[in-house]
Amino acid sequence: MMARLLQLAFVLVVALAGVSGAVAARAWDVGDGVLVFMLALVAFQIATPLLAYGLSARDPPPPAASATLARRIAAVLEELFAFWQTFVVLQPFARLWRREAALPSASARTTPVLLIPGYCCNEAMWRPLQDRLRAAGRLAASATLDPPFAGIDELADRLDEEVERLLAATGAAKVVLVGHSMGGLIARAYLARRGRDRVAALITTGTPHHGSKLALLGLGRDARQMEPGSAWLRELNSRPPPVPTHSIWSARDEFVVPRDSARLDGARETVLALPGHFGLLRAPQVLEAVLEASDQR
Repeated sequence: MMARLLQLAFVLVVALAGVSGAVAARAWDVGDGVLVFMLALVAFQIATPLLAYGLSARDPPPPAASATLARRIAAVLEELFAFWQTFVVLQPFARLWRREAALPSASARTTPVLLIPGYCCNEAMWRPLQDRLRAAGRLAASATLDPPFAGIDELADRLDEEVERLLAATGAAKVVLVGHSMGGLIARAYLARRGRDRVAALITTGTPHHGSKLALLGLGRDARQMEPGSAWLRELNSRPPPVPTHSIWSARDEFVVPRDSARLDGARETVLALPGHFGLLRAPQVLEAVLEASDQR
């Protein structure tokens, strides 16, 4: 379902860019129209992260996140590319990126990894990290949890099904859960129901454990639950995670506002200075954390 919604959004963006190009071609010439079309196609796609950067500007990063202007600009450009790749190349065409091959049996030395996408995202967003994990010899599967605007507890039920499917396919006793953004909250809601029986460890990346002000702009029950101070978050945070948990977050995350909402009592914490919300998943520290958690010693 999410892939279809993203495909529709992509078609609308192309149509808007086409109209812009046609108007430019009529006003100037065909060459100018093509240029405007290409610029509009890119601009419409990166408008969301740029808006998020603007809305989060009042939440300055902590002093430890100081960096040169050149490095900050580079990080923003990397985030815009990561967002564009996620929502234009990968997610609308999830079927093209899906690996159909069956997962091999679990190794005695590693624990399978299940990657959980966040709000308005599907399994394809994980393809870059998934490829790196598999190149490192890990069993890494990703899940799409539908319907997209349901309550987080309902999505946790879908996660329960995905965990059981992965365990049955690999013969493993437990999995490592890795959640991005709302995916971390889905994983915690699953753990609150099922406990630690099926999960060896949890890694959350850019997860608003205490909510995000930008959720006020979102649609669906899940967005309402992610609003700061929501009753759902208060209940979730009333008890610590029942498994070893590692929260990895960025001091310049443009979608988690305030940024330290990603802090979680009782969890190990890694704070990165520069990556954005989606660029965070390309950070080598995330790969290292997942490899460490999935390595049975």
